[in-house]
Amino acid sequence: MKKLYVFLSLLLVTGLLAGCTGIFETVPQDQITFLTSSKTTTTTSNTIDKNLILSDVYEIIYSEIYEEVKAEVMTNISEERFDEIYSDIIDDLLFKIADGSISITPQSIIDMINIVENTTANSVVGVSAFNDYGVEISIGSGAIYKQVGDKYYVITNNHVVEEGTSFTIHFEDGSEIGALLRGVDDLVDLAVLYFITDDEYPVADFGDSSLVEKGDVVLAVGNPGGYDFYGSITMGIVSGLDRYFDIDNDNINDMFVNYIQHDAAINSGNSGGALFDMNGDIIGINVIKLSATDIEGMGFAIPSNLVSAICDDIEEFGYSKQKPVLGINFIEIRGHLDLFEANEIVIPDEIEDGFYIFEVTAGASFDGYVQAGDIITKIGDIDLTTAENFVLLFSQYIVGDTISITLYRDGGYITYNDIELKAKVAD
Repeated sequence: MKKLYVFLSLLLVTGLLAGCTGIFETVPQDQITFLTSSKTTTTTSNTIDKNLILSDVYEIIYSEIYEEVKAEVMTNISEERFDEIYSDIIDDLLFKIADGSISITPQSIIDMINIVENTTANSVVGVSAFNDYGVEISIGSGAIYKQVGDKYYVITNNHVVEEGTSFTIHFEDGSEIGALLRGVDDLVDLAVLYFITDDEYPVADFGDSSLVEKGDVVLAVGNPGGYDFYGSITMGIVSGLDRYFDIDNDNINDMFVNYIQHDAAINSGNSGGALFDMNGDIIGINVIKLSATDIEGMGFAIPSNLVSAICDDIEEFGYSKQKPVLGINFIEIRGHLDLFEANEIVIPDEIEDGFYIFEVTAGASFDGYVQAGDIITKIGDIDLTTAENFVLLFSQYIVGDTISITLYRDGGYITYNDIELKAKVAD
């Protein structure tokens, strides 16, 4: 019910802002900035159009609900007690919102932010990585998303921890505790750490990122610039959904992550920090922003549904099973005939499209089916034309799905059915 209160209070603002959209442009690789503390980025400013915000709900919310809610939250009120005290007030608030007799004020938005800031936003912590010599080599953010007994799990970005051999979790009061790395997903850029303590720390829940819409108001929490600005909180809106990047700079958008684009200010050190909705649920993990003199307010977060699934895998297996890996090195036929001729590789005249296979990884999805020298012409329902088109269409599959493939070998076509897609082969 506490979450319902926050949702109701924000409902009209979300609706008013829902028409806003972001502009996504193709940008050079050097403008894609990973949010570690060693990177230099630009900041954004976010404003609220006060002409869109009317006048009278603040008095109702503040006088009838806010002070009591704040006091009760601070003493860990139970959901049942909250329902008992506030159900009539919230029912009345619902009725007044429905008939249009109340609206939202700037102060009420601040009050709602304070509720999140005083509760689940405190689940965001600092994450430091150290090398073998004990030198701190990376500072980022993380979010405590799960507690099992005396064990706390923290989600962060892989690029925050990937060069470290030991790790520390930092808290707002300056205390710290050692953490262990459970596993990573370097493809999606996530990592799970855990620490063990008898102390109590706030834990945030993952929200349902499939329900996120353009115009939703969001809060970004993290440590921009390091621990001097610990727990900074910024507000923005969702500017776009299903954004993709060419992370490895091969001129093909990588379809591993359908990023949430938003304009809440994030900077170096925000990596691994949470993007919250106004219910206080994590809807994304901040990872990158676009940084250039002519670009402002373009931050990106990994959607919480993907994050949650990867966390579950890493907790259980030590690695992620979400994104399948075919295990093939290839070059597309289209546009590369000169290259094949130069290397004396004969492509039959009747084959205009497909992927020429150079190597197959042992133990990967296609091992035992595909050989070097094969030309794959179809994977699942996808006719292979360009690598970019394939990556886009293949993003629909997850580990455990079964597909068929058609390939050309030794003058004829072969079709294999029911090939199970596997995760990345463990090192």
